Amino acid sequence: MPGAGLSHASPSTLTLVNPYPATGAADIAGTVTMTRVLRTMQTYATPSTTDALLQNLQRLLVSALAAEVAVVRNPRGGGTAAALAVAAADSTTLLFGGSGLTAGTTPPAMRELQPVALVARVPVALVMRSEAGVDGMAGLLGQVQRSPLQIGTPGERTAGQWLMRQLQRERPGAISTVAFNGGNGALRGVLARQVFVAAAPLPAVLPYAAGQRLHILAIAAAERHVLLPTVPTFAESGFAVARSAGWHGLFAAPAMQPAQILRLRAALAVVLRGSDVRDALAGLGYVAEFGDERTLQTALHEELHRSSDAVAGLPVQRSISSGGFTALNILSRVRS
Repeated sequence: MPGAGLSHASPSTLTLVNPYPATGAADIAGTVTMTRVLRTMQTYATPSTTDALLQNLQRLLVSALAAEVAVVRNPRGGGTAAALAVAAADSTTLLFGGSGLTAGTTPPAMRELQPVALVARVPVALVMRSEAGVDGMAGLLGQVQRSPLQIGTPGERTAGQWLMRQLQRERPGAISTVAFNGGNGALRGVLARQVFVAAAPLPAVLPYAAGQRLHILAIAAAERHVLLPTVPTFAESGFAVARSAGWHGLFAAPAMQPAQILRLRAALAVVLRGSDVRDALAGLGYVAEFGDERTLQTALHEELHRSSDAVAGLPVQRSISSGGFTALNILSRVRS
């Protein structure tokens, strides 16, 4: 409800806490020295799509609530644990959390916070090198002969990994996974020919696809993405049960008043259904979607369940160290 002022019970200032720096979660594996170097380089890298989503959300809340909304990124340099502690300590603080948040924390820590609303879904896309010349999912799995097809994923506790578990159940023995460090790590694995194909978040895929370096075979979503009208869903490709998406949502501090949460939820329900907002988030690779506290609680519950049994029953090759590729990627995005 743009333009609506805050009630007397609502805070004049809100704080959005993001567990990660502007450049996103550290996509690092390797020696201690390499880790330090890459973290320093991230200071000069361009913002991630996740941070762009956060900035959009900040602007929406400012407009809808006529309130000041501050953003705190990577509080105390402590990532997930510090973000949870900061969010839980102040009645005017909201945690900007996503499906990846649960991998680095514990169920009790997350359950102390109050779910406010789901704000976006993150479709998973299956991609390969453009020159590979495979026609669709059927052609891809048709190449499987004596050994399983190796598919890169952003990690062992991710929506991409969960998608592979679903495909493995439909095609037993046809798929094994290689867990990389993040979506960009999995995509670089494809470009470096470490794996033939990868299941990665659509926001990470779009920059590569725009340059025609990668070809998107299918997306795991209920319907085609507005930016990719010619790319079929997994259901359209013959895999009806293969749906998997990450998510982003807002969680409130335990001390935030119910009236304040209701006002936040009502405002988000309006703005996230606007065509301009949906178009803006779609341009980043997300799908704007309002979900109430029950929807967000269900998403969190499912994520915690998957995190506790992320790789059961699925052959996995342990994480590949992609530190060198990470360095090259960060350098390529350094501001001039």
